[in-house]
Amino acid sequence: MTAWQEIDHDFLLRFPAGLADPDWQALGKKHKSVDSVIRLCREGLAEEHMARALAEDRLAELSETCRQIIGRSTTVSTFEKMAFRNYLAFTDVHRAFLQALYRLLHHFGPDSFADFVEVLQLCRHDSNANPAKWPVVSCFLAYSHPDEHVCIKPTTIKKVAARLGVDIAYQALPNYDTYIRVQAMVQDFKRHSALAAGQNNIIAQAIMYCTV
Repeated sequence: MTAWQEIDHDFLLRFPAGLADPDWQALGKKHKSVDSVIRLCREGLAEEHMARALAEDRLAELSETCRQIIGRSTTVSTFEKMAFRNYLAFTDVHRAFLQALYRLLHHFGPDSFADFVEVLQLCRHDSNANPAKWPVVSCFLAYSHPDEHVCIKPTTIKKVAARLGVDIAYQALPNYDTYIRVQAMVQDFKRHSALAAGQNNIIAQAIMYCTV
């Protein structure tokens, strides 16, 4: 049995009926906000919508959408949500933040990733307004493009990587290299898992997370 198959095996020990198991379905109801967050991202952060809002200087509208996305995300801790709200209280960072977010979501790559993390550190002089954390950065990506991108909760993802023997080159500050390694790990799991086949990355990661 491969390491990937062992995750399926352990998941089925806990949820014998797989993704149709009543206990799994009940657990999913606790995270019912996932669909609303995906909808917020797909509508409020769509490329054309963001480009138009930035051009028309509708920064408050976009910033409020981002606040709601982070506020409703179950992968972002209460402390991180507070840090993000405090960050947005500095309205002078809104344009830089939103422009960097636009590039991250719609022109994803090492430069746009690094630029977004840097922009999230603009208010780091205030220890309560530094949202440059993995769950915040990856939340926008994963819920905007759940078939492509991943959420990263540091403690849990490190446990998954250790179990699978995958080197994710983890660093506390979000960085492109670690992100790409985690993304590849999740995609590999989907290719080898009977449970995760055909599921988006949010579901695939939930399966993985339930076994560590």
